[in-house]
Amino acid sequence: MVLIAVLLLAFICLLSPARSAERIAVPLVGAGFLFSAYTLWDPTPAISGWGVNFDAAGRLFGTAITFVSLAVLAYSLRHFDGHRSKRLYFRRFVALTISLVIFSTADHLLLMVGGLLLSNFLLIRLMEPNPSWAAARASARSAFIQLGVGGLTLVLAVAMVYLTQGHLSLQSLYADWSATPWLPLISGFVIVAALAQSAIWPLHNWLVASANAPTPVSAFMHAGLVNGGALILYKFYPLLALTGWNSTVLIALGGLTAVLGTVWMLVQSDVKRTLTCSTMGQMGFMIMQCGLGLFPAALAHMIWHGLFKASLFLSAGSTVKAASNKSLKLEGPYVLPTFVFGIVMGVAGAYVFWLFTNASGGLGTTYALLLLFCGITCAHAVMTILQPSPSLGRGLLAAALGLLGATVYGASVWAVETQIAHLPAPALNAAHIGIAIFFALGWLAMIFRAYFPSFVSQQWMAPLYVRLLKGSQPKHSTLSLRRSSYKL
Repeated sequence: MVLIAVLLLAFICLLSPARSAERIAVPLVGAGFLFSAYTLWDPTPAISGWGVNFDAAGRLFGTAITFVSLAVLAYSLRHFDGHRSKRLYFRRFVALTISLVIFSTADHLLLMVGGLLLSNFLLIRLMEPNPSWAAARASARSAFIQLGVGGLTLVLAVAMVYLTQGHLSLQSLYADWSATPWLPLISGFVIVAALAQSAIWPLHNWLVASANAPTPVSAFMHAGLVNGGALILYKFYPLLALTGWNSTVLIALGGLTAVLGTVWMLVQSDVKRTLTCSTMGQMGFMIMQCGLGLFPAALAHMIWHGLFKASLFLSAGSTVKAASNKSLKLEGPYVLPTFVFGIVMGVAGAYVFWLFTNASGGLGTTYALLLLFCGITCAHAVMTILQPSPSLGRGLLAAALGLLGATVYGASVWAVETQIAHLPAPALNAAHIGIAIFFALGWLAMIFRAYFPSFVSQQWMAPLYVRLLKGSQPKHSTLSLRRSSYKL
């Protein structure tokens, strides 16, 4: 409650005519973050009231949201310096922070839906830095349509919950759910809302078209709002678990989006669109984790991705300046010892990760896929560091960094696990094993593509590259093809 009060004070401050209101509001948001971070270690029981529930999970979400907001607002002090709408942008940013905190901590479903709808409305308004810029209006319109579809389906799901259960409290739903033949339809509406919010194929176009938004808006969007799909699924998981087909849909569409976003990222020629496609791939992987029942890993992934992607967007300009227009080379390990060393360290990284998260489940559950993904990530990171100039010193550095990454990720998943309700991982089945084989073979094909016969590169790879580049382009109306089409 104190957190929301501090954020409201920051918003009220921005309504005053004081010239330094922005520089007062930013420290207030910082104070909200510090208070929220402190409550993570406070053993005080969950605080409920006015439709919100600040339990351990709510405090975690509030801390992550206010930290990203603080970073974006501090960056915006200089980014919007001299902009005629600077005060308006800060008001919307702080209001967006408040609405996200309410959405993530709401126990009453109407409050949750209201927080999400308000957050998406403010995002759409922030995507239009100048009303006369046609490309920005088209991007905002695309977001309005697809996020609107998600919001509408969530409203319908909440309405059906009330009609069938007689109340709108999430805690009461967890404790006692009355059987109803409308459950599959309710679950379907919830899934559509989550897919739209996290830009999962085929509801991904709004995110691909959003690269022309101002940098602080992109940072907040990719670090905060686009992660909302995982929160929706987490909040409704006890209901979704009652129908078996939900996990299949989430795994299939999440996996497809993860692959599409990743390969689209590799063919882009500008930094912001590369980051946008990267987010799409990461959201696909996060939703796939939700489908596998690995919610602690999905929520840890959501938080780490938010912090990392906010940093990348806020430093995008410096990255372009430092890169000197050099292309990124993504070559496979040509030296066999490098590959073998990477595999060994990948196994070691998976073991380190298992030491931290052993309580998540046994190897006979979908938790085994998480170990595989962790091992692949660790192995690829080690090979990427070692490949340019293999040596003993560089190998030790790569091993240390790879194991450090596995340790940090494992510790974060464990930390999230201690904050949320225990959700056991489902048992492993043939479909899950097929997914593991598909991703493992896809990874091997990517790093060894240089060894493919020349006819493969000529007949398959070049046309595939063109198709990927064409398929990843946003609508023509969202592009600014001439410098004169946008003027401050």
